[in-house]
Amino acid sequence: MSAPSAQLAALLGERAAPDWSSRFDAAEREQLTGIVRTAFIDTVACMLGGRGESASSIVAQWAGGQQAGQPLSLPVRAGPAGLPPPMAALINAAAGHALDFDDVGLAGHPSVVLVPTLLALHDEGGIRGFALVEAYAKGYAVWAELQGRMQVHLHGRGWHPTAVFGTVAAAAAAAAARRLPAAQWANAIGIAASCASGLISNFGSMTKPLQVGRAARAGIESAELAALGIDASPDSLDGPAGLLAALGGPGNARLDAVLPDDFERTLLRQRPGIKKYPVCYAAHRVVDGVIDLMAAHGLRAADVAEVDATISTTVASVLRHHAPRTLVEARFSLEYVVATALVRGALGLRDVSEQSLADPAVRALMPLVRTHLVDTRCPIEPSFAYEDQVILTTRSGQRFDSGPIRFARGHAERPLTDAEVKAKLFACVDAGEEALAEAALRRIDEALAER
Repeated sequence: MSAPSAQLAALLGERAAPDWSSRFDAAEREQLTGIVRTAFIDTVACMLGGRGESASSIVAQWAGGQQAGQPLSLPVRAGPAGLPPPMAALINAAAGHALDFDDVGLAGHPSVVLVPTLLALHDEGGIRGFALVEAYAKGYAVWAELQGRMQVHLHGRGWHPTAVFGTVAAAAAAAAARRLPAAQWANAIGIAASCASGLISNFGSMTKPLQVGRAARAGIESAELAALGIDASPDSLDGPAGLLAALGGPGNARLDAVLPDDFERTLLRQRPGIKKYPVCYAAHRVVDGVIDLMAAHGLRAADVAEVDATISTTVASVLRHHAPRTLVEARFSLEYVVATALVRGALGLRDVSEQSLADPAVRALMPLVRTHLVDTRCPIEPSFAYEDQVILTTRSGQRFDSGPIRFARGHAERPLTDAEVKAKLFACVDAGEEALAEAALRRIDEALAER
């Protein structure tokens, strides 16, 4: 293990600033590249799917990436022919999170912060190939290290981990892309620690994707300022008044400056999952249970009298909109997503819509959804219960039990296939726009290709 004498920011800089490429064999390099390629495809898919959302357009207009009344072309490019990298990352990350369809891991959404950050820096300076993969892996490892030190749920304390730890992770990825030396690397994540912010109270509003966009923007700006000589306190992360203590409260975060021996392999052992449904991930296990029970027993929405869902207290606090007024709120409503899955038999991008929110059949089923809370904890997904459960009761009195649901489809333990990930990309563009998806794939493959 690393010596505990250094403070955390400096230690992270010492471990992450050097070149990692020689630390992986050919098989590991291929595996890492595959993970990052999937992350890029999924995130760009979500950008394309979210380009028509109001939040995306407003952020783009403010940042100079779209003229009022004009369609938004994504991903926005950075560099001489486009916007400054922080602004491009802001727009792309906000759009990528607008549908809440982006990947999940580390109690948040890692790629929607890391991918826009690295796309912008690729556009500007040409970082590519395994250097791009490595920069993603370094940002991801820093996020995982900070998240793993928390002894309380950030969600339960009102913090949005993607906007908080994502800011520091984006700074780490940007520092890696800029190849900053260890001391500037440490300053970059220290600066980012002071920019880290995002609230659960803004879930169900346009500010949720905005705060994710701000995380990507602040990450790049932190690395740029560190490169120019702005310093940060050495205990910005692990001091008694540092980020971890401030987020968790006294005694609720591990503050020692010790990193695991396999820190560099974090992404290999703890990869993100891909979301199958364009709603808050907290609802995905339950949606899987509902859809599976309906299909297995040939049930129709009209057959259902009650839906009993057992979830964690933290998950219930995130699914906070019980009578959603807008589609943004509806993505954080267990009642809405379950009712829509019952009526549609699926929960795809076209099923979650203003039309389904206004559908009398969906509205009639929402009061039938009942939530039951348990205090168990999943060691892999700490905000979740160890397992969720769904019971459907029919009007004839039959009860159908999902049994324990450990992981949602798309989780790293139940991954989607490459074909399913690609299908998600093409589902995020309208009919006749397949060329956009094909162009996105080419752009990603070109960025990840070695010269």
